[in-house]
Amino acid sequence: MKISTLKSKCKLLNINSNAKTSKGDDENQMTAIMYLASSDMSGYDTCEHASPQCKKMCLISAGRGAFSNVQRARINRTKLYFEDQPEFLKQLYEEITYFTDYCDENDMKAYVRLNGTSDLNFVDLEIKDEKDIFQLFPNVQFYDYTKDFERVAKHSNYYLLYSRSETTTTDVVRGLVEEGKNVAVVFDEVPELWQGMEVVSGDETDLRPIDKQGVIVGLKAKAKAKRSKREIVPNERSFVISTIDIT
Repeated sequence: MKISTLKSKCKLLNINSNAKTSKGDDENQMTAIMYLASSDMSGYDTCEHASPQCKKMCLISAGRGAFSNVQRARINRTKLYFEDQPEFLKQLYEEITYFTDYCDENDMKAYVRLNGTSDLNFVDLEIKDEKDIFQLFPNVQFYDYTKDFERVAKHSNYYLLYSRSETTTTDVVRGLVEEGKNVAVVFDEVPELWQGMEVVSGDETDLRPIDKQGVIVGLKAKAKAKRSKREIVPNERSFVISTIDIT
């Protein structure tokens, strides 16, 4: 599916462009995801709460993100968000409308991930009739990863998954899991248990809202993180958890 009828320099949403996202899509569901640029590309900070190792191992240039045309599109989207937010939100509303109409016509559940390569808070950014994007599309399941421990999924149709970094203690992770929440953790190899907590694979699909709750969502190190195995040390202060540290 292509959203090509909008009069803009570049579309905001990508449909099924991510291999892992596509794995989660079938005849009953479809996912749209938005990719923005990092600060060193665009000059704007789209991941305010990123840790030092998170920035170092960022997936921004992984896969298709290595192509210059893809990077230019992400930079354009990012600049539009920061330099003309009303226009950005207007276009986002229009694109999600096209996307949801397509899903409705084909009896598919619509999923939208606004932060594919960013960590921005879209809650309470009013677009129309004093409503934000989540209120305007109550039948869409939105979801995101976040490094912001203080962010709360204010709306029932917005699923937020906290993503652990080297600055997160195991006690914090355990506390969230014991509350019935999930935490994303990067491993060199995804185990079945970590620190006594159940781990489920997050690599089979990107649809985090359908995961079992109260578990660790294990993600295998990719791109820069995968190439940096020499920096993986067996302690909880590493961004990537080594299998040596699995208990």
